[in-house]
Amino acid sequence: MLRDKINSLLGGFKGNDRSKKIQVNVLGSIMLKGISILLSLVIVPLTINYISPYQYGVWITISSIIGWLSFFDIGFGNGLKNKFVEAVTHGKHKLARIYVSTIYAVLAIIISIIWLLAIVGSNFIDWAEFLNVKGIQNRDFFYVMLIVVTTFAFQFVLGLINTILSAIQKPVITSLINVISQLMVLIGIFIMSRFTAGSILNLSLLTGVVNSAVLIAFSIYLYVTSLKTYAPKFGLINFKHAKSLMNVGLSFFILQVISIIYYETNNIIITKTLDPLNVTVYNLAYKYLTIIGMFFSIILAPFWSAFIEARVLKDFNWMKAETRKLYKVFLFFVIGAIILVIASPFVYSVWFGNAVSIPFILTALMGIWQIINMWNSLHSTLIYGFGKIRVQMIASVTVGILNIPVTILLCRYWGLSGVVFSQILLAILISWIGPLQLKKLFNNDTNGIWNK
Repeated sequence: MLRDKINSLLGGFKGNDRSKKIQVNVLGSIMLKGISILLSLVIVPLTINYISPYQYGVWITISSIIGWLSFFDIGFGNGLKNKFVEAVTHGKHKLARIYVSTIYAVLAIIISIIWLLAIVGSNFIDWAEFLNVKGIQNRDFFYVMLIVVTTFAFQFVLGLINTILSAIQKPVITSLINVISQLMVLIGIFIMSRFTAGSILNLSLLTGVVNSAVLIAFSIYLYVTSLKTYAPKFGLINFKHAKSLMNVGLSFFILQVISIIYYETNNIIITKTLDPLNVTVYNLAYKYLTIIGMFFSIILAPFWSAFIEARVLKDFNWMKAETRKLYKVFLFFVIGAIILVIASPFVYSVWFGNAVSIPFILTALMGIWQIINMWNSLHSTLIYGFGKIRVQMIASVTVGILNIPVTILLCRYWGLSGVVFSQILLAILISWIGPLQLKKLFNNDTNGIWNK
């Protein structure tokens, strides 16, 4: 029955080759994402039992800090996506390969410098004090950071394969990569829990090595087979193209920085204002409600590249038609979010039992936040396909500036509910901008800042 509903929703996207690509990728990604979510739901309690709810909060916070390093690609990844699709649409496959080769080289240089600075700087930080953690030696933190930063450095470069797959409208393969990584991590944690004592150090080593190894394997296979035309080659590296890629990517870089501030600083605020255990409570509710956002992002993912292609070919009628269908899909997901909130007490009891207690109001607020995020993501994704970023960037910068002080203030007064309520307020603040700009783009009424 659920499958019939999904097919009914996605059936509207049929009509031409571009729409069929979207439908195939969405259906495949939904199935793989379903598996991914199930694996994630199993991994969480297994990890909590392996270390502890307290240390799990520490692990999540460390992961958030490392996530900040991702913005050092300076937007090159998203810049590559736009330029790559334009080159391929115009039949300039060699130019597309030059872009790929150049970005690999640029990211390798950037992350090598960042890795060195991060490792040296980590020696001078009292991580236990910074993260408000008790019972873990600072030296142990250093080794964890060394492992996490080093494996992240590999993933920083290797992850570019996901950008290429998204650009050619094959995000389903990215979903497959994630599922295989999660499955291997799950097996690894299960084995460690049977034969070793709980250790964040072991957990970081397992996660980092598995994710890096899977990306290496898929990159080699794909560039030898289906992506051979665009395989990076040392002789095709041309740094003069880096400037044009960065010009496109600079605005995306700013958006990435703001996104990290908006999403990842919450864990730091919670652990310093409250404690690491509250990070666990917050993240379990967040992980549960993001299920609906993940599925919605699967449907949206192919549209970025598809809208770039349609914009280059001036197929605006197709763009308008698909947008109307996406609005209907959004309403379906709003209902899904409400159902998840209502069912949360039962799901939590099955998922992790009495190990952690999550207030219903926190889950309800998280559901509202996810709905507004889906609304904003719908419009921003389509607008990026038009290559118009400036308004979205200004809106995001405004939210980023307000986020930390507002979240800290509300967290002190209302605890975890205050954290989520602050995110809702900030998301609502910019929720009108996307629909207005998209309407202007469709009506060719974009003067001044709306056309940048």
